[in-house]
Amino acid sequence: MQPYFTFLITGCFFCHFTDECECAQTTPGYRPNAELETEHEKFSTDGVAHGKAYFKMSKHVFSIRNYRPGDFENYAGLHREAGESDQSGQFVSKQRLAEDLGHPSFHPENNLFFAEQNGRLCGYVSVFLEPGIGRALLDFLVHPLDRRKGIATELMGHGIQHAKAEGIKRIQICIPEKNIVCKKMATRMGLRFVRHFIGYKLDLTSLRLPDVIVNEYIIRSLRSGEESALTTIQNRSFRGVWGFNPNTREEISYRINLTSCSAEDVIMIYAGNKPVAYCWTRIDHEANAKRRENTGEIHMLGVDPDYRRRLLGRNVLLAGLSHLKNKGMDIVELMADGEEPAGAALYESVGFRRYLRTEWHEKKLT
Repeated sequence: MQPYFTFLITGCFFCHFTDECECAQTTPGYRPNAELETEHEKFSTDGVAHGKAYFKMSKHVFSIRNYRPGDFENYAGLHREAGESDQSGQFVSKQRLAEDLGHPSFHPENNLFFAEQNGRLCGYVSVFLEPGIGRALLDFLVHPLDRRKGIATELMGHGIQHAKAEGIKRIQICIPEKNIVCKKMATRMGLRFVRHFIGYKLDLTSLRLPDVIVNEYIIRSLRSGEESALTTIQNRSFRGVWGFNPNTREEISYRINLTSCSAEDVIMIYAGNKPVAYCWTRIDHEANAKRRENTGEIHMLGVDPDYRRRLLGRNVLLAGLSHLKNKGMDIVELMADGEEPAGAALYESVGFRRYLRTEWHEKKLT
């Protein structure tokens, strides 16, 4: 039985697609075929100067360059304006963006690229490299006013070329199931569907959680200085699972010291001194304040392979939900592998309901 997969590690980067965006991919300087161009906007590479790639369209000129530290405010503004325009209800806090850029395995000056037009930021592509498993996670966003101008096409092409130059063997992107436009474009460009994930939501306001029963086991929060224990149990729980990139102690230490999470937000089950199960919870306080809601997240949940079929997954999940409820959360959300029935059965058994489906698409780089 596989562990209960709730999130795709290690990157926190997911493609910000909307039905209006263009997500065609080409290599920079390559003229896409006619069916990928808009009716009135055909474009080609104009040249490269000062580390920038320049592109011409019928009425638009834009360049692609690397991220610089002084770009952060504009980067955050792009997310804010896109979220307000799309009216999707999604919100990525400024603090969360800063923390994502600070991830020890992500180097924005090398792996985050901006599209600029007349000095104005109009889009980006990030490339989260995972050389240990030969994969890169790509994420991009184009400002609503700049879509259907070829910008997304060139950004994605730039990201793919960068991944290939770094020796990466495959790239993956995540697309909401209902975004038919982007899925069709991804297919035309050689990406193929490989996996789907399900978003679950649980209303805690009127729910009486069952008691946690652990018998001879010890259940408690992770303590400061126990990062190695969490690293070990996480890597053991998810070994061989689709999409998992083994974590380092440095990565774990960074992620449990963010504004959305601390060591006490990770609920552990021990057999003696050995960690055998865990439930990692998070709360994005800035996003909650923006949305005027109290939503928590089950970020990761896993059980040691030698301790499965003992109801530890269910009990550590219940303990995590109790922890979030005690912190004043009304709603709990999680993302889970849609092709792991054991996880689905567990979540639905305590009251989670499906509300979202996303698809992972992949392109092998040769």
